[in-house]
Amino acid sequence: MTAVEAIFAAKRALRRELKQKLKSLSPETKAFETRTIAQKVITHPKYEAAENLSVYVSMNEEVGTDTIIRDALTKGKNLYVPYFNKDEMVMVRVANEADYEGLPFDTYGVRQPTDYLTRQNAISSTGLDLILCPGLGFSQQGHRIGRGKGYYDNYLTRYESVWGQTPYTIALAFRTQILEQIPCTESDRTLDLVITSS
Repeated sequence: MTAVEAIFAAKRALRRELKQKLKSLSPETKAFETRTIAQKVITHPKYEAAENLSVYVSMNEEVGTDTIIRDALTKGKNLYVPYFNKDEMVMVRVANEADYEGLPFDTYGVRQPTDYLTRQNAISSTGLDLILCPGLGFSQQGHRIGRGKGYYDNYLTRYESVWGQTPYTIALAFRTQILEQIPCTESDRTLDLVITSS
């Protein structure tokens, strides 16, 4: 087994472990940590200064983003949310709360802009000041392990090739998702900050 193969094997095992940890979190713990994290985000200087930002639309086992999304829209920020297809992720504009509430639910129960081709795309329009990222696990050094599709790593690489730099990136994490270290390869992007409830 090569060094890279060993890293991929370690990541697969870690993903299984983290998914089990997240499944065991009580609804009360998730709700409490989500509220605390949302408050930290909306008062963070990078968020306050951001005119153009991307926020993931949360799944059940992720830190909830509904409060953050509604806050950004209420404050008149240009909000972008991810659209995932088989090959890549794009960040597309959501105009207001009614637009957000009208997004259809996908098979995972997550609001997803199926009309993404007609929506404003962040890379080809305003760019982004800030991206809030989900994931399965994070280190305090900003290393991240996602679900294995490489959507965020590839998006940041694509963004950098157009804009010459990447937006500020913040991960939102339950305390159980924080690890001392995460196996990484050269293609894994490091995030700028990880926000937890503690």
